[in-house]
Amino acid sequence: MAQSRTKHYGVALCLIISLFVGSSSAACCSEGDTKVDPDDCTKYLICCHGEFVSKSCASGSYWNSEIEICVVDDGQCRPPTCVDGEITPNPDDCAGYLECVNGNEVILTCPDGDYFNSTLNQCVEDTCGCNGNGTICTDGELKVDPTNCAGYLACSNGNWVSKQCADGAYFNVTLESCVPDDEGICVNCNEGSTKPLADCTMYEICSGGKYVTKSCDSGYYWNNQTEVCEVDEGQCNGNGTTCTDGELKVDPTNCAGYLACSNGNWVSKQCADGAYFNVTLESCVLDEGQCNGNGTTCTDGELKVDPTNCAGYLACSNGNWVSKQCADGAYFNVTLESCVPDDEGICVNCNEGSTKPLADCTMYEICSGGKYVTKSCDTGYYWNNQTEVCDVDEGQCNGNGTTCTDGELKVDPTNCAGYLACSNGNWVSKQCADGAYFNVTLESCVPDDEGICVNCNEGSTKPLADCTMYEICSGGKYVTKSCDSGYYWNNQTEVCEVDNGQCNGNGTTCTENEVKVNPADCAGYLQCINGNFVARMCSATQFFNATLNECEVDTQNVCIPKTCDPDCCDVPNNSIWPVEKNCSAFYQCVNGNKYEQRCSNNLQYNSLIEQCDYPENVKCDDGSAPPSGPNAGPSGTYCESHGRCVGQRDGTMFADASGDCSSNYVVCQCECEVNFTCSSGLLYNSQVKSCDWPDNVKC
Repeated sequence: MAQSRTKHYGVALCLIISLFVGSSSAACCSEGDTKVDPDDCTKYLICCHGEFVSKSCASGSYWNSEIEICVVDDGQCRPPTCVDGEITPNPDDCAGYLECVNGNEVILTCPDGDYFNSTLNQCVEDTCGCNGNGTICTDGELKVDPTNCAGYLACSNGNWVSKQCADGAYFNVTLESCVPDDEGICVNCNEGSTKPLADCTMYEICSGGKYVTKSCDSGYYWNNQTEVCEVDEGQCNGNGTTCTDGELKVDPTNCAGYLACSNGNWVSKQCADGAYFNVTLESCVLDEGQCNGNGTTCTDGELKVDPTNCAGYLACSNGNWVSKQCADGAYFNVTLESCVPDDEGICVNCNEGSTKPLADCTMYEICSGGKYVTKSCDTGYYWNNQTEVCDVDEGQCNGNGTTCTDGELKVDPTNCAGYLACSNGNWVSKQCADGAYFNVTLESCVPDDEGICVNCNEGSTKPLADCTMYEICSGGKYVTKSCDSGYYWNNQTEVCEVDNGQCNGNGTTCTENEVKVNPADCAGYLQCINGNFVARMCSATQFFNATLNECEVDTQNVCIPKTCDPDCCDVPNNSIWPVEKNCSAFYQCVNGNKYEQRCSNNLQYNSLIEQCDYPENVKCDDGSAPPSGPNAGPSGTYCESHGRCVGQRDGTMFADASGDCSSNYVVCQCECEVNFTCSSGLLYNSQVKSCDWPDNVKC
């Protein structure tokens, strides 16, 4: 950056004349003299044109009379009202919270789709309808869950929270409680569980939370004891069926199939690919949209764009369009009709927070908002692709630090479903396709048919040695989770339940208020409460330092990715510099963000003193007309030659022209009339030239 930018400690210019207490003589002070404002420690008095005028420090600062400048207020002026880093719910917004910053509570908002959970003291996914809708309910209140008849909504902390009835029960609205579902009002079945039917050759099986009717093959019956179809040696013998061999009817569970009567039993049959069962003709005919609903007539092998997924495509198979996925980092090129590397970011396909190394070993890419963003490690650090953090460079990078040959492959010890490939002399992480793993012998990705690499089902769970914690499959990997305080993980029901002695602290050896690392969250930690480790969150800009065993500001981006405006990444906080072709504006860097600021009252930015100054001192011309008129402001370089201030020295005061009994008054500056108003309840006293109580003003 061509312009010089240094730390900005404040703009202190003698320009706006404020409330005077009594009259002052021009000989009372020397230009630039300062003194304490006895009524407000965030303000001070400075001598301007022979008179003391009031000035205010920037927000969060106070006037230090010893060094005579405004400095950050660490409690010397206004004692803190809260403890830094403390987080509390926002009583006015369930999707937000209050965080203590520099002793003051600051209003913050959870990300879209989240709400603030006061029990966990952190933002979590909003599945209960907070989402900024201002829901107001009374704790303990219950109501129907319109999306789940086997559950209900319970009011907790003023928000509706989803609850689940026990297996085989549903929520009775009249009784406002869960009762056994003996009449099948709300099916609540376990995946794969079965029930017999009146027809002994058929049964029901739970699939996707609902019971689906199935038929045994011809000559078989449903054995309710073993829960499998077995050869019918007289146990069923066709009882409960009334069909004639060769008779056909609709299969209510499959429009692309039908039921055929064989040996007195209904047997499920399937139409050929691309056909459906026509009830009128009682035969399978070409499906032109009647069954699969899309009415496609595509040719096998044909490809086209998937309008819902730029990183995938549609392929024609058996006359139907089937969704396909490109490999990670690729997109479907319409012209080439194939997946190609997404080097230009046309359709980035990345997981939030995932990283990729770059040819420069001091840099890396991180997925943010669905796109890979380039980041740089600090000086003296390099990107460690194994640990996915910036580490001190002790020769590993240093311009080379690699001894691999381009095209060479080896095992990735951190990911069995991927591998390391040598590129530009550096090991780069690569990912196998879904359902595959890297075979060391073949040095290639092969289908993981034997479960060599973890291939878990989304949402499946596993217990841990600590009965208050469990693992859940998310994105193909098991992630560690903690139950709330007072709850334990029930491996039978696979949910966290109230601990009535089943766990009772077993598996934990923690001391009250003891803290330790949370392996599932680097921006949080585990704290011992009532004998159990409970997940806690550091404040928004902090991470948990395992060495110090406490939260600290993440200045090295150990946990929180570094995000900043390019102009503000490598300069001190509060740096300022001028805006081109705009004399009265300047840029300021605040916490890595770049803001455009404007000098007040027609002042111009003076880059020599790095402060707002009189236009005549700056000598900057951006083509704008000079301010004029009676309300031009105290820094005007031109003023109309009329009014009471013409020929008067700066600081001369007049009562408002409308009359004596008014809260308005005028202060002269550069022969311009600058209007001021007294505080509420006060009037301008022309005798003492100050705002005063009404009883003291003679009207």
